[in-house]
Amino acid sequence: MTTTHDITPDGSQPKGAAPQDDKPVVELKGAGKSYGNIRALHGVSLTVHPGQVTCVLGDNGAGKSTLIKIVSGLHQHTEGDF
Repeated sequence: MTTTHDITPDGSQPKGAAPQDDKPVVELKGAGKSYGNIRALHGVSLTVHPGQVTCVLGDNGAGKSTLIKIVSGLHQHTEGDF
């Protein structure tokens, strides 16, 4: 998976960006998921603030579905904090 950030030429937050002083609605720190010997996710950190739109992109097998299942509560993470 890849991390991208919106950056404006003057360094300010993009128009419509959520204020960073709001409490996050989702916050993962170093989250991971293993299925036996198979490590599906490792060291994933994610912070989503109220009103923020976030897109998860990645190749097949990158862990997108596993990440969404952890965030939605369908799967329990096996490492990190949520």
